[in-house]
Amino acid sequence: MEKKIYCGRGNAVPYDELMSVLNTSFGFFTPETEFLGLLPKLYREQYRPQDQNWVVTEDGVLAAAIGAYDHEIIVCGRRLPCRGVGNVAVHPDHRHKGYMKLAMNQAIADMVKDGIVLSTLGGRRQRYQYFGYDKAGPAYHFSISRDNIRHTYGDAPAPFAVREVTAPSDPVIDEIIALTETGRYAPVRGRAVYLDIAQTWKSHLLVLTNPAEDHRFVGYCICVGDVLTELRLTDNRDFMGLVRSVFAYLDKGFTVGLPSYETEQIKAISLIAEGIAIHPSMMYNILNYAAVIEAFMALKLTYTTLPDGELTLLIHGHGGDERIRITVKEGKHTVETVSEDIPVDLELGHLEATELLFGCISADRETASPLLRAWFPLPLWMYRADEV
Repeated sequence: MEKKIYCGRGNAVPYDELMSVLNTSFGFFTPETEFLGLLPKLYREQYRPQDQNWVVTEDGVLAAAIGAYDHEIIVCGRRLPCRGVGNVAVHPDHRHKGYMKLAMNQAIADMVKDGIVLSTLGGRRQRYQYFGYDKAGPAYHFSISRDNIRHTYGDAPAPFAVREVTAPSDPVIDEIIALTETGRYAPVRGRAVYLDIAQTWKSHLLVLTNPAEDHRFVGYCICVGDVLTELRLTDNRDFMGLVRSVFAYLDKGFTVGLPSYETEQIKAISLIAEGIAIHPSMMYNILNYAAVIEAFMALKLTYTTLPDGELTLLIHGHGGDERIRITVKEGKHTVETVSEDIPVDLELGHLEATELLFGCISADRETASPLLRAWFPLPLWMYRADEV
């Protein structure tokens, strides 16, 4: 008898069944490795992760599940709806049936229908290029050693006190959220789930205060292992003080990851760092190029001057064809959709456009017009705490 196959949202799937299939598919069998322990922001029972999983069932039995979780970022006042993909899981008893492809394609089709402009995931590059994802978004990584600190600052004590935030009720979380919301780039994170978000992938949320000023709030950082993946300060002049203070707290070397738009921080730390590397920040699927270009070009204009000019692109995007005109004039920019009778300067496939406009390295960009080389790459970014 032919099996009844369902592919769509998993609202009807029981929580325990979903978690069992996810953990079994990935071979996670201890509390330390199971999804609930790795990503409490998504997998607590009260958050109903099944509602944000695209599933395949055979005769009502769960065979595969792909999580696609909603979140938002605000870039220079532009609110961008995002949906991060994770837990791409097929139960061992149901592999090689095409269920992963079926669920991924349905999840992405629904993103386009729902108006999602940007999706991210982590995984093997070629595996997910089939679905429109590719590595992009310049991220700077600076390694800091004991000698870097000792030779630069000698025996001077670290200026700030550091403590870990471990209680969801800690009032300092309100100060952290208020600081985050003032940024040019601001992730939208609810107060009730903030600590769960900050502890993604076993991360630690550290808060810094100034003991010389009655422990005035200075800023925060999130670290996982020996990497600082996110940091914000009330005053950027305190940035190296944060680096020194976190070094004293951890008592070991570490790496600081920074987005390309944090030019003041990059300038300060590059003078003392032992090593410097540039990596893609994540794998992205841009489902609305006009919205993403408009927002991140606004972000780029906050820290650099772009030459005046006009560029019209036809992009065969994963979310559909887009014919857009980008204009910069006297430090202001516009991104608009134009009609089919408007000639274009460049016609690009989806992955070509991702690399040219947002990639860390692009051979095509290096041989393109001076205007293209000046405008791009745009500082596409996502914090690790917002990963799925």
